[in-house]
Amino acid sequence: MTDLNFTLISGDKVTDAQLKTCATLFSQNYGVWSSLSSSPFMKPGTRVKINATRLKDQCLADPANSKLALCTLDGVLVGHAFATIWQYDQSKTVCWVTQLVVSSSHRERGIATTLLHLLPRPDVKCTAFGLASSHPAACAALSKAAHANLRKLDLGFIRAHARPIIDTSPVSYLKNAQLRGTLFKDGADGGAVCSVNTEFYERQDMAWPFGELPEGHEFLCIVPSK
Repeated sequence: MTDLNFTLISGDKVTDAQLKTCATLFSQNYGVWSSLSSSPFMKPGTRVKINATRLKDQCLADPANSKLALCTLDGVLVGHAFATIWQYDQSKTVCWVTQLVVSSSHRERGIATTLLHLLPRPDVKCTAFGLASSHPAACAALSKAAHANLRKLDLGFIRAHARPIIDTSPVSYLKNAQLRGTLFKDGADGGAVCSVNTEFYERQDMAWPFGELPEGHEFLCIVPSK
């Protein structure tokens, strides 16, 4: 990947121009709304979009404790990962990936995993590394970055850490989310094992080794940080 350039930026150093470029990459590559989307702004079959202002609100609510990893090719952004770091359960720390996007023209090149390898940064020691995503590939990248086997994840670790992480989250879409699936015993929706209800209605086209994904939910992946 000698032609790719990776950079890690502190959240309080991210520029408006970078936010705009990241918002464009997301809007052009993330996914499309499902048929169950009820908002007039979520027309089924149209691309999920975001603007720079909303991106900043969702991913840089706590700039001093946030990071942005970028991947460029010949000066053009082809991938990015936002993450926020916070303490939970008194003495533990989590690095939470708030957004991970790779251009559809440059996937399967290890870009997502390399972006996540940059997080949070070498001098920050975290207990857990997590994300909520409707894309199984994002969960796979997180697991690989943390040297975990996606098909042999420590579900007990997820069950023990998910609730305190969510309860202390500064990330708006996550802090009011409801845990769903047989792993959490309550609120299990047919076939779901480990997910979180964020009311994000993106169309699904891939299978997940740890259960089905109900509409409006995202897969919940939390692994020990290496």
